[in-house]
Amino acid sequence: MWRRNLKSKFRFLSKNWRVNYGFDRVQQQIDSKDASHFTPNNGYYWAFIALFFLCWGLRFFWTDDSFPPQGTMERPSTLSMENRQTLTGDMLFKGMALKLSEITDFGQMEKLLRFFAMRPFILDSVPSCVPLYKESFVVSSPYGQRFHPIHQITKHHFGVDFAATKGTPIYCTAAGTVTHIGNDPNGHGLHVIVTHAHGFVTLYGHMDQVAVTIGEKVPPHEYIGTVGNSGLSTGPHLHYETIKDGNRLDPAPSFNIKYDVYRRLSQSN
Repeated sequence: MWRRNLKSKFRFLSKNWRVNYGFDRVQQQIDSKDASHFTPNNGYYWAFIALFFLCWGLRFFWTDDSFPPQGTMERPSTLSMENRQTLTGDMLFKGMALKLSEITDFGQMEKLLRFFAMRPFILDSVPSCVPLYKESFVVSSPYGQRFHPIHQITKHHFGVDFAATKGTPIYCTAAGTVTHIGNDPNGHGLHVIVTHAHGFVTLYGHMDQVAVTIGEKVPPHEYIGTVGNSGLSTGPHLHYETIKDGNRLDPAPSFNIKYDVYRRLSQSN
């Protein structure tokens, strides 16, 4: 028993000595004016404190609302619902824009239809409908090989011909900029070229009248002119082409993209 008591007293004294010795060492560091000791009695200590509060205060005056985007610096688990939807929307839009820039024909857009339903406004910048009211035309010549009615030979037709009465309104199939207006008597006659986002370009040929000017920015479904019979033509019609990164595509698969997306949205509601 006496051994156990002696042992516990020794531990108590040893612990107190270590604690007191530790406090003495800390006090020595605090009282020291040595530059190597980072204490309140040292000038470097207060210089650091001043610099810290200076940086903290500057954040109230030196801010940039555009970068980084609001909410992107929060932890995912603490993102508010509004910021989470904004961030997700931005990421979705960027992903869709990247995919649109990579596609080589309209058939590949079938995989994007479910994403278009989440951000349907992106279709405003993509040729995704017909340039005439559906009740006002018939397709007289599709894209592909055909027997040319004037040249009397089989050759590739790089667009779709819509037979319609002269003066039928033509509408731009996507938002863009009018980059060319020409009149080729041995080709497309009076025609308009509009450049869109994601590498798309559309051409409207054999027109009778043009209602836009070069450099004009046109919204989707904007009236740009009327159907005519100018150029190399056998009757009033619109020759419509879609070009992607310099390659002329079959525009037919694009005619119902926007219609299908909004039909799905209406059914889901």
